[in-house]
Amino acid sequence: MNRPIHFYCKKSIFVQSTIEYMTKKFILLLLLCVCATSALHAANYLTFTAEEDNSSFGIYCGVWEEPNVQYSLDGGKTWTTPPNGESIPLNRKGDKALLKGNNPQTTTLDEYNHMHFFMEGSIAASGSVMSLIDGNGKGTTITGENRFFRLFAECTSLRQAPQLPATVLGKGCYIEMFAGCTNLKQAPKLPAKTLADSCYAGMFYGCTNLTKAPELPATQLADSCYTGMFMNCERLTEAPELPATKLANGCYTRMFLECLSLTKAPKLPAKTLAKGCYAGMFNRCISLTKAPQLPATQLADSCYAGMFRGCIYLTQAPQLPATQLTDSCYAGMFYECTSLTKAPELPATQLADNCYEEMFWKCEKLAKAPELPAKTLAGSCYSSMFLGCTSLTQAPELPATELGRYCYCNMFCGCTSLTKAPDLPATVMKHGCYYDMFSWCTKLTQAPQLPATTLADKCYSGMFRECTSLTKAPELPAITLASGCYHDMFSECTSLTKAPELPATTLADECYSEMFVRCTNLTQAPELPATHLAKGCYAWMFLECTNLTKAPDLPATTLSGGCYRDMFRGCSNLSEIKVGFTDWGELYISDYEGIWHTQDWVSDVAHKGTFICPKKLRKEFYESRIPEGWKVINN
Repeated sequence: MNRPIHFYCKKSIFVQSTIEYMTKKFILLLLLCVCATSALHAANYLTFTAEEDNSSFGIYCGVWEEPNVQYSLDGGKTWTTPPNGESIPLNRKGDKALLKGNNPQTTTLDEYNHMHFFMEGSIAASGSVMSLIDGNGKGTTITGENRFFRLFAECTSLRQAPQLPATVLGKGCYIEMFAGCTNLKQAPKLPAKTLADSCYAGMFYGCTNLTKAPELPATQLADSCYTGMFMNCERLTEAPELPATKLANGCYTRMFLECLSLTKAPKLPAKTLAKGCYAGMFNRCISLTKAPQLPATQLADSCYAGMFRGCIYLTQAPQLPATQLTDSCYAGMFYECTSLTKAPELPATQLADNCYEEMFWKCEKLAKAPELPAKTLAGSCYSSMFLGCTSLTQAPELPATELGRYCYCNMFCGCTSLTKAPDLPATVMKHGCYYDMFSWCTKLTQAPQLPATTLADKCYSGMFRECTSLTKAPELPAITLASGCYHDMFSECTSLTKAPELPATTLADECYSEMFVRCTNLTQAPELPATHLAKGCYAWMFLECTNLTKAPDLPATTLSGGCYRDMFRGCSNLSEIKVGFTDWGELYISDYEGIWHTQDWVSDVAHKGTFICPKKLRKEFYESRIPEGWKVINN
């Protein structure tokens, strides 16, 4: 009998191997997908999200083809290099763009060639800006200089800033990073506690909608680290705490300049300062009414220069206990603080160049000046200190006997309520020491004595210019003159009726030039005994002195360098002049212009008069010679 044939199928080794291979491959691919997904989620890419339809962004690098940056519009599946200067659309609200880069060296060549974004519409940034450097946004260390220089500058479409997680900063890393981002309302966190030079300089400059500053926990500062950080942040109402006690050069310079809504200044605990550290810090913070305490006794050059300039509602000044001053340390500190009524005490007796220059410029409500005990002065130390203080009625004592260059220059200029000048005992003069000291003090009736007998260049120049109530000039005993020493000294002193004696016989360039310009009540000119003249020595000396009827004798026999130029011009009642020179001389070249030594000197004098001169002098009649219509008499 035939038996059925049975087949026993045994799984072949080949089939089994194939199944195992496919299974392993599937698992491997699954693992790869998981890893890729995990890696994607682990990265903290800089991300732009459209907050309205038809938004866009782009990257511009100047003529520089670098840096290496890519973007993704599909969540990181595909990456594309953006064309330099071309817009990348985010068409619908909610569309996102991820950005990454590989730029371990630099993203900035110079101010014209650096990576920066431009935007349209409305865009919120998130994620870490560090992904532009390391490709994943995990880094916290910024290497190189100016890495994010002006990265988002002028991006008015930016509504939210990205994360800035770096705790180790590089020089200039965030300079003007968000400058001009006028719709940015909130600043990112800034966790770094140790700063780098200029790292935050101008960072939020012109962010006019920024209302709150980030915390600034740094205690280790660097040069110019916060310079101009919040300049023109008009809506910023409160300043962050500034805990550092050791400062750096220029660290807070112009930090809150024109923060028009700032009402409260932060505490400033530092007792040892650095060069320019607070210079212009609160410049034009017009809502600031009270200054912070300033306990420092160790100052530095320009440390407080312009600190509260233009704080027009600041009513109280801080104490200033320092006794050792430095160059320009208080220069312009309260410039145009028009509500300041009381000055701080200034105990220093050792001054420095420009130390108080423009300190209380146009503090219009300041009625009393602080004591100024220093007896040894420095260059421009009090220059323009009380300029425009229209309520100041009493000047401080000024005991110094040796002066510095321009030490009192413009000191009380425009103090229209000042009626009496302080004593000025100094006998050792320096260049421009009293230059314009009391100019425009329109109520000043009495001038101080001026005992110096040896003068310096421009020492009294403009000293009483436009002191319209001054009726008597001080004695001027000096016989050794200097260039421009009396230039413009009593110009437009319209109440002055008599000029002081001028005994010097040896003159200097422009020594008396413009000395009595428009002294309209001057009826008698001083004697001028000098026989040897100098360049421009009497130029414009009596310009438009309309009540002067007789000129002083002019005994000099030889003219020099425009010496009488415009001397009596506009003296409409002048009817007598007597001269000793015998030759009008040749043209004198001044400022590339040819002029006569007597150029226009009798223009607009009286129509009739007497001109007395040596017989040898050529009889020529016009405004630069002898007045037309005058009788000539030979002496």
